[in-house]
Amino acid sequence: MYLFIDETENTDFFIVAGLLVKSKEDVVLAYNHFKKSINNIPISAREKSILFTEFKATLLDRKYKKIKIRMLEELTNIKPVILYSCYYKENALFNQKCKEDIYIKLLSKIVLELNDRAIVIFDLFNKKDFENKIKDNIKRLENIDNIIGINSRLEEGLQFIDNLCSVIRLHKSKTDKFNFYTKIEKFIKEI
Repeated sequence: MYLFIDETENTDFFIVAGLLVKSKEDVVLAYNHFKKSINNIPISAREKSILFTEFKATLLDRKYKKIKIRMLEELTNIKPVILYSCYYKENALFNQKCKEDIYIKLLSKIVLELNDRAIVIFDLFNKKDFENKIKDNIKRLENIDNIIGINSRLEEGLQFIDNLCSVIRLHKSKTDKFNFYTKIEKFIKEI
C-alpha cells in the first residue's frame, strides 16, 4: 500500500489528507491517462507547459475547473481511499512550531487508521529539521514500511492528493461552488 500525504489550511482549520492506494503503478497509470485525456485542451503552449509541469490545486481551482473535474473522475477509477484529519484553529495565530506539531499529530492519526502496512510519501517542505521530525515520528508506527519525502513535481500521487486536499478544504469551508466533493465523496473518510 502507498499513502500519499499533503496538507492544506484556511483561517478556520488545518487539514492533513492521505491518498491510500494499493500500488504506485495504479497512480502512475491514472495520472498518465488523465494527462492524455486533457492533452488537446485549447490553451496556449506556455500555459500548457506550466499546467503539465505540475497540476497544482491552486491553478486548477482558479482557472481550470473542468480539468480538475476530469482529474477527480480519473482518480475514482482506481478506487482510492481518501483519509483526512482536521484541526480546528482556536485563533488566527498559528505559528510554524504549532503547525508542525499538528501536522505530525494529524498524520499519525491517519497512519494509525490503516489496516495494512504502507509506504508513506509526503511533499517536501524544504525544511530538513521538520522533514526529519516527520520521518522519525511516523516510522516508529508499526504499520509503516517506509516514509519518504519527495518533491511533488516528481510524484504523481502527491499532485493528486494536493488537489484532493483543496477539494476537502473547499467542502469544509462551504465554498465548493463546482461540487468537486461530490465526485469523490464516497471514497473519503474523516479520521
